[in-house]
Amino acid sequence: MHDVIYWSLVVGGVFLLAALAKGPVQQWPISLPAVYLLVGISIGPWGLELLKLDIVDDAKTVEVLTEIGVLVSLLTTGMKLVPSWTHFRRSAIPLATVGMILTILGVAAIGFFAIGLSLGAAVLLGAVLAPTDPVLAGEVQVKHDCDVNKLRYALTGEAGLNDGTAFPFIMLGLGLIGLHEIGVYGWRWIVVDLAWAVVAGVGFGLMVGYLVSRVTVWIKRNSKRPIASEELLVLATLGLSYGGAIAIQAYGFLAVFAAGVAMRMFAEQDDEKADDDYAGNMFETVENVNERFGEIIEVALVVLIGVLLSTTWTLSRDWWVAIVLFAILRPVAILVALRFSDIEPIQKRLIAFFGIRGIGSLYYLSYAIGEGLDDTTAERLGGIVLSTVALSLLIHSNIATPVLSYYRPTNDLTD
Repeated sequence: MHDVIYWSLVVGGVFLLAALAKGPVQQWPISLPAVYLLVGISIGPWGLELLKLDIVDDAKTVEVLTEIGVLVSLLTTGMKLVPSWTHFRRSAIPLATVGMILTILGVAAIGFFAIGLSLGAAVLLGAVLAPTDPVLAGEVQVKHDCDVNKLRYALTGEAGLNDGTAFPFIMLGLGLIGLHEIGVYGWRWIVVDLAWAVVAGVGFGLMVGYLVSRVTVWIKRNSKRPIASEELLVLATLGLSYGGAIAIQAYGFLAVFAAGVAMRMFAEQDDEKADDDYAGNMFETVENVNERFGEIIEVALVVLIGVLLSTTWTLSRDWWVAIVLFAILRPVAILVALRFSDIEPIQKRLIAFFGIRGIGSLYYLSYAIGEGLDDTTAERLGGIVLSTVALSLLIHSNIATPVLSYYRPTNDLTD
């Protein structure tokens, strides 16, 4: 009975804070993600002992929970971005490819030479920590459908893309360890895990997003009634794009992000041609529903990180990895990736700073553990990853609001 009382009070209190997040709580000197993290620690083994999770023993549970969170966030992220090849090519694609690969190489070098990991484990660590997080980066992402600020667009596009483009390197790390077939001289990894899975994932997601939007609007125009609730439409798009992509050995994360982009593209193009605004209204409603899902999931997952941190505490030993990643590796990678971009120097520096790590990294880690990573390596990587995520939450989420209040971004993207 006591557990029920504690859980009721904790859940009620946390979601009350989340509900007040857009009001007076914004004035607090500590960010809400940091508060959620502390709540997770307090209900874990260090506090009330209401929940105990271990990154190795409970890897499958963590994988499923974080997978759901990332998928919902990726669909929302894709919907937020103004669909433009120029905008993607200017920042999002270089950041999610060149920037991410350089970060993987840097972290892998640290893992191999400084920490003493095997080559495969070092590459795996780099791939786990390289992608930025679409779930926890709300403060620095685009704020509305017409927000085309270069800084926010770059960070949003990067977070949406690199949670999928990191997957080939997860598979490479597992292959070097011996847990995945990469072929002689890596031919299978290049052809299947890199080329096919990326291209097919994007293509399949675009197709699903377009078809779902087109069929829904067509039926609504002909029947003059909605065919289903927006909540079910969100779940349908997620399920079809993610499950279908995996079925053809493509990356589901990229497919879900691409589905969101396709839905936004269809809504804009259809409203320009039609007299009614069915597509625009449908898109706006689905986006709002998906955002509400995402906010609830974000709260739960940050609390989960706090619980895991209290059972896998290596912050006193591994803090320096996070600092090197934030202060050296990411800035260098971003400056190289955006070397020929027309983004202003101050914006490049802010992009380099706001590279929050979070739920995506936790998903990749639990996925690798589920693929058969040995306990010793899993525990070592788990400590480093959780320490990095915790510091990222505390540093990036607390500094984002004051920094951006001085920056005062403007809408400055042009085709």
